[in-house]
Amino acid sequence: MKKLLAAVFMFSAVYTQAQVKIGDNPSTINSNSLLEMESTNKGFLPPRVALNSISSVSPLTATVPSGMLVYSTGGTLPNGYYYWDGVQWNLVGTGGLKAVVKTANATLTKIETLVLASNDITLTLPVVTAADNGMSITVKNNGSHLHLVTVQGNGVATIDAVTLAKLTRWCGQTFVVYNGNWVAKEKINSAKNLIDVNANSSWTTIDEAVEFLELHMSGPTVMRLGEETYDIDATINIDLNFPLTIQGLSYGTATIAAATGLANKPMFRCVSDCYFKMVQFDARSLTNYGTLAGEDAIRFVGPGTYNEIKDCTFDRFYNAILDSTDAEIWVFETDISNAQNNGILIHSAQDSVIVKVAETDFIGCKRGINMSKGLKATLQLASGGYYNATATDTAIVYRPTTFTSFISISITGNSWNNTGKYIEGFDFTRSDGRDANAIVESNAGMGDKRPNCFMSLLNNATATTLTATTTWYKAVWVNTSSTTCKWTVGDNRITYQPVNRKDAYISISGNIVTSSSGAVVNIGLVKNPSGSSSTSITRYGETTLYASSGIPLQFSTVVYLSNVAPGDIFELWINSSTASITVTVQDVQWLVNTQ
Repeated sequence: MKKLLAAVFMFSAVYTQAQVKIGDNPSTINSNSLLEMESTNKGFLPPRVALNSISSVSPLTATVPSGMLVYSTGGTLPNGYYYWDGVQWNLVGTGGLKAVVKTANATLTKIETLVLASNDITLTLPVVTAADNGMSITVKNNGSHLHLVTVQGNGVATIDAVTLAKLTRWCGQTFVVYNGNWVAKEKINSAKNLIDVNANSSWTTIDEAVEFLELHMSGPTVMRLGEETYDIDATINIDLNFPLTIQGLSYGTATIAAATGLANKPMFRCVSDCYFKMVQFDARSLTNYGTLAGEDAIRFVGPGTYNEIKDCTFDRFYNAILDSTDAEIWVFETDISNAQNNGILIHSAQDSVIVKVAETDFIGCKRGINMSKGLKATLQLASGGYYNATATDTAIVYRPTTFTSFISISITGNSWNNTGKYIEGFDFTRSDGRDANAIVESNAGMGDKRPNCFMSLLNNATATTLTATTTWYKAVWVNTSSTTCKWTVGDNRITYQPVNRKDAYISISGNIVTSSSGAVVNIGLVKNPSGSSSTSITRYGETTLYASSGIPLQFSTVVYLSNVAPGDIFELWINSSTASITVTVQDVQWLVNTQ
């Protein structure tokens, strides 16, 4: 018996130092394994414990060596396999975690580690402490393009030092506990209020992005277009709480194209502030689109808005741009081609519309800019190119019967290809000064419309009677002919019309005949006279002549007057050292220029 026990003991000692296999095929064991289990119908069941903190070994006791493996169930930590690394428990893999679906506001628990959310909801992360360091929860928005999922800490807990994170469609984020707060794992920083529209974004169309902003816009926003082409099959109405910028990634990279369904409708209808930058607008993509009324690229219809168009192109719209209210629009460095009606149509139903266009080319447009309707308008058209295609095309049109008044019109520094008509509708010869305040200067292809006039008198026989030697008298004549720009010209009278003051150069030459020999006759230009005679009046360019009866005497004077004001009147007056004589101004050439 003693020998048998000794043999068993010796065998056991050897066996405990050998490899062990449990289950099927016990005689076959992998040479590298210390313990091997093999079965086709049974599993491995490890110790099951309830872990409540990743930093506490409890419910295990004493010192737990690194590598200890348990399965946690029933604790506050998510169920799963955990191993101890000497400092904390680590969850082994997450591929098998079950997704939790949330469609309404909720406070998450620590075991809800993968959340699929939809609708406009707020998810509150669980209360955590430093003992939970390393625990993570992943939230993904798998809703529609309209949905916004907001994730916030519990109580005073923050996420990356801010109170909340927002997730749009198809966006997900893993939130990791660190010292009682949360940090976003692999966070990608992006500009606030910047949304991308492309095949890989939360929004794949411009319309989707606008619909989202109608619900969730929190400040001025940039919509960035990353695809080559965006088809528009219905009018996009932009009526938002803050300004919206729609822009391409670079010049010429993004095209907004007309598509089936857009017939007889505009592409964009802007009620709120809109900026378009580095975008190509194409009407040619839809057969015959742009040839009928209503088929416009952009209509600004919101009152009191501010809008910009920069570095854009427009091709073959009925009206590329239409301003029908008092909206202020600025157009910079843009090309407008083949407009079937107008490149820019100003047809404002409200007063005080503002339109400013700079460094913009109008190519083959029926009308480049059409000032069709307005009141108290402000327009500035500078440094543009107008390249008409036919003899019936017009670069700039002003329609005073419906465009009834303006605060300022400035048309300067433009060029024209001498085809068709250039700048039409203004009449600077009117005596009422209707258009006198429009500045039309330095435009290649036409003369400047600065205030100027010319008066001609030939063979006048009407004499002026000089009764007293101490009195000055207005010379009497009836003009033979005259031309004018922004001056009202009458018989021996010119009146300055514009509100903007200028300096005037006045040149007057002619001849006179007196009824008395030996008389000394003085001729001078009088400003703003009262009546037709005066004993005390200021003269400019006064000239003295020594007369011989019946013999014509030539005279000439040049006057420089600064700061000529609206309504200033100028007349030629005469005085003589001899009383009761007559002076006949026979011929006059009167020329006025301003600067």
